[in-house]
Amino acid sequence: MTKNQSTWQRSTARILMIIAIVFWLWFGIGSAYVERAGPVNWLMHVLVPGGIFILSTLVAWRWPGIGGTLLVLEGAVALGFIVRAFLQGRFTASTLTLMCLTLGLPPLAAGILFLFSWQSSLDSDIARNPS
Repeated sequence: MTKNQSTWQRSTARILMIIAIVFWLWFGIGSAYVERAGPVNWLMHVLVPGGIFILSTLVAWRWPGIGGTLLVLEGAVALGFIVRAFLQGRFTASTLTLMCLTLGLPPLAAGILFLFSWQSSLDSDIARNPS
């Protein structure tokens, strides 16, 4: 893989996660405002999942291998909980689709892109500096 492909993958992953972060922070702030609960409620609405996504994305920005793995795990866990809730009858098919598209798939896809980018950068380093 070339450096341009690695850069494209990393940039796409970053953009995808920035969009997901902005969406979930906006959603969390809106939910906390509507519920008119205390500061702990505000904190939880903003930090879960928006804050978790921010931290994982920052780690992936600096260390794509570690951060990509974190994002893949977050996406897989989120998808697991979403599918489990659907199978238990707590979500409708439309809710399942929306939750997968907004909560589960963005970190999973971005994590995979970060990991591909990281792997291709390792491959290019090995090609430039053979032992």
